[in-house]
Amino acid sequence: MFDKTLSRRQFAKSCLLAAAAAPLSQTEVLSKMISKPQYRGPNVIIIRYGGGVRRQETIITEKTHSPYMMKVLADQATLFSNMEISNMQDVETSHAQGTAYIITGRYHSYENLSNKPIGEILQPNVPTLFEYFRKHYDIDVHETLIINGENRLEDESLNFGTHHMFGVQYRSEILSYNKFKAYLYQTKLEEGGMDEKQEAQIRKELNEMLEKSLELVDPKKYPKRIQKFWNKWRAFYGDTGLLNPRGDRLSTEISLWAMKHLRPKLMMINYQDPDYVHWGIKSQYTRGISIIDHGIRQIVNAVDNDEFYRDNTVFVIVPDCGRDNNPLMDIPYQHHFNTQSSREIFAMMFGTGIQEGRVIDKTVDQTSITKTIGEIMGFKTSEAEGELLREAFI
Repeated sequence: MFDKTLSRRQFAKSCLLAAAAAPLSQTEVLSKMISKPQYRGPNVIIIRYGGGVRRQETIITEKTHSPYMMKVLADQATLFSNMEISNMQDVETSHAQGTAYIITGRYHSYENLSNKPIGEILQPNVPTLFEYFRKHYDIDVHETLIINGENRLEDESLNFGTHHMFGVQYRSEILSYNKFKAYLYQTKLEEGGMDEKQEAQIRKELNEMLEKSLELVDPKKYPKRIQKFWNKWRAFYGDTGLLNPRGDRLSTEISLWAMKHLRPKLMMINYQDPDYVHWGIKSQYTRGISIIDHGIRQIVNAVDNDEFYRDNTVFVIVPDCGRDNNPLMDIPYQHHFNTQSSREIFAMMFGTGIQEGRVIDKTVDQTSITKTIGEIMGFKTSEAEGELLREAFI
């Protein structure tokens, strides 16, 4: 029987492979023939305060586990303290879904390419921020980046959509430890020198990764700048994974490397550590929040000390979703099961052209992020439905 879901996944992956297989695809050649302006506006760094977090432990100053954000950055920022995810039918409160809402500006904006009950592979069916940006301006793929966590292969198909006017030729590049491992495994297979058992194990792990992601392609087909990036990472941290940071600290490290070596103009960092509270240990949640807070501090410091980014960067911090507030659970916030509390989030914006020390407590929607970033960077987001967060602007 014809499997529509599987065929769409195969189609999407074949598009990505085709785009990577040649120096320029036919569509990209046509795109290059159209004169596009250079981008001269502010850089934008989106921080997905991910894994699902409640307002109580983040933006309530007296209770926060994110002191740098609330006691240092808040004075320089506009805080939307009452942002929500819609309670419309079939609007899920989870990680890949929330990420899709943030980067597309609308709900019901994706399709699940997996035919399995666990392990969704979501792909947008409308343009993403990265596609709008690259279509409007003369921007290379490595200048638009998504930094993903090491245990979230599900997030690695969100870098382009299937809209007929946009698509893979305007995709963003994804950097993650999964991408590095795929690059490493395929490179080691080409290098040879392993015994049969080692080679079989690497092939097994690689095949499992390739089944879960549209993005893990032949390393020779990675953009040259990305190949050089991972070669530098490998030379510094080696092959074992024992020397580099892990979890969200790893996402921060990859982001700092990317800023230094790739100079992205639009970058999204998808943090996730607080979600480990699903396993039932409270400290995994609060510690995860603290790790993200420290990561934000490191990235802001890097911006302040880099002429490329200093005084020309806007930060947008927004969670993918909230968490439950269930008094019948030992850990009320252990999960995020589409409750009202799991729809209650926030957004903080600071940097070039953003109002300082302002708190907006009116109800706003998570889908507003896309249109607001489009306004900051000077491109239209034609398929986005959210309202502009104009209160943030000077």
